[in-house]
Amino acid sequence: MQTRLQISPDVIKKAVAAAARAADSDQINDWNDTQQTYLTLRQRGRSVRWLVRAYGRSRTIGSAAGQYVVADYLGLRDARERAKAIYADMQANRGGEASRPTAWTLSRVCLAYQSMIARPRWINNRLKPASLGTADDVRRAFAQPSYQSLGRVLVTELTRPLINAARDGIASYRQRQKNTAYIRAALTWAADTHPDESGLTENVDRWWERLTAGDPDPDTMRAIEQRRAQHRAHKAALDVDAIGELLVRHETYCAGRTAEEKISPGVRYGLWWVCLTANRRLSTVKLLRADLLPSDPQDPQMGRAMWPADTMKAKIPFWLPLPAPVRDVALGSIADYTAIISKSHGEWPSRWVFASTRRYGRDPDNDDVSVYPNSLNRHLTRMRAAKALRGLPYFSLHLARSVMANFLDRNVSALASSLVLAHTLPNNAEESSPTTREYYLTSQRMDVKRDAMIAWTEALTAAVQKAGGALPAPRAEIPKTLDPK
Repeated sequence: MQTRLQISPDVIKKAVAAAARAADSDQINDWNDTQQTYLTLRQRGRSVRWLVRAYGRSRTIGSAAGQYVVADYLGLRDARERAKAIYADMQANRGGEASRPTAWTLSRVCLAYQSMIARPRWINNRLKPASLGTADDVRRAFAQPSYQSLGRVLVTELTRPLINAARDGIASYRQRQKNTAYIRAALTWAADTHPDESGLTENVDRWWERLTAGDPDPDTMRAIEQRRAQHRAHKAALDVDAIGELLVRHETYCAGRTAEEKISPGVRYGLWWVCLTANRRLSTVKLLRADLLPSDPQDPQMGRAMWPADTMKAKIPFWLPLPAPVRDVALGSIADYTAIISKSHGEWPSRWVFASTRRYGRDPDNDDVSVYPNSLNRHLTRMRAAKALRGLPYFSLHLARSVMANFLDRNVSALASSLVLAHTLPNNAEESSPTTREYYLTSQRMDVKRDAMIAWTEALTAAVQKAGGALPAPRAEIPKTLDPK
């Protein structure tokens, strides 16, 4: 049996289970990976082995079964890394200049581009951290089945019709857009950085830069327009008062959950934090306690939250001044987490402001995990299912950013809106020069952000009180080491 798919832990479990049941040693089942097209998981009789197959040859690199008892056991991550090295070795030792292609294959370009995009890069004299989300998007794009048949084609032999045919083999229009963008980017990167090795030298027409995703079919066009219209309607219906009412309903919902259904402090306070700061999900849950200052040395009446570049969408460090109610949301999350964990595990400090009470994440070696970004979305979904949001305008985490942006634009300034939402500012006469921003304005325009955060916090607090609620209070005392008083 030959199957092509992305090899995952579940696939390995399936292969090991098949081996345990096998009676015929000649029976072979191969799972060929779509991420690394040369990597194969082979179950033959009672053995499950990793293979690298390329250039008409096959090489066994280790066992996929027998952890702790088999000397050459390789987990999935190690198998992938080992396969890369073996594949490169096989490629370099194919023997004979005549058999050696004068250009890279599309598969090699895609793999090299994925490797590059997964590492920090030096762009415009600035270290840009890698984005896990972008790396995953690139991997999924290149793993589309319709592109797999082009993997062995030399890039010098690729044509626009070939790429367009692969593009049209993808059902989702959004995925077609991503694939087209990443194929263009990968081939351009190869031509710019490895022209001689890849074969994409200066005399090669850059036809790939003229690739497009094509037009969506009529049904998709209508669906896109309907989604846009619905999104505009949601934005128009949501305002500060509606968010205040939602937070009151949220507190009531959290208070009514007990035992195993209890809402964790990270989720409870996390939703307040998103509404008060308009932070994105990732920057919210990845706020470190070490980067939370209950009292800002430069402005003792305010707290300060700070994020390194790798947690921000723009990949630029970001600071945010915190009025007392916003600061207390963060401290309340820490206090309630500490109280819950101390009852079951004693003193167990976390480095996260919005820590997960589960304590163990998807990596079994990690016993200190933050709330998972999508947990906040799931919380809203469960509230809707429980009819807790009945009668309110539709709310999503990202829509909170739109409401805050509109409020600040009307009541403070457009500049304040962009700064607080961590949007990249344009270079124009009204903005500081790149040199000034880089080396002088270490406050990150904290004066403008301060006025914006105070105005928004006061407005949202008033909306909560108007709806009959109050700001969240911890169910435990704030630890003295974090008490700003």
